[in-house]
Amino acid sequence: MAATLKKNIWFFSSDDGVAPQVVTRLIAASQGIFMPGAPCYISTSGTVKLADTSDGTGDVVHGFIVGCANADTVWPLEAQLAANTEVKVALISLNHLYAIYVENAGSDSALAQAQVGNSYGLTVATTPAGSIGYTTLNIANTNTTVNVVNGMFNVEPLRNAAADNPGIALVRFLNANVNAVKA
Repeated sequence: MAATLKKNIWFFSSDDGVAPQVVTRLIAASQGIFMPGAPCYISTSGTVKLADTSDGTGDVVHGFIVGCANADTVWPLEAQLAANTEVKVALISLNHLYAIYVENAGSDSALAQAQVGNSYGLTVATTPAGSIGYTTLNIANTNTTVNVVNGMFNVEPLRNAAADNPGIALVRFLNANVNAVKA
């Protein structure tokens, strides 16, 4: 089945019990109509830009866009934000654990116990408008961005099974991707 029904990554826990820090930054122009929780990075010019699918060429992820500073802005978005609109970004820390649905080259996939401990890339949707920013763990993507720490079937076995399709992986972002810079 195509990876279309369940997609976005979410904060699961933190080693120190501290929730992600949320900062307010200006968004860059032409970011499209993205979903709440879209992965992003803070560019060298200080503006927020959407992260893209892990491709081995500057895979930088600093956080997730979780809202707009202006409480009157409709969320989820119905139109593209103007350049320099203030958005709220939940920053990634290396001690944060994220839950994410699993795919294999565009199709939903279970997570095997043998994949725990491996590092994989992310698939970030760029179309259609309104789905931009949906993110899945792609076990066929070797451009590593996250490390699979566990499967949800081990953590919550009454609600999740190893055969779940899509499976849910618990991941940590790699230092090289969180602490990198990009224009």
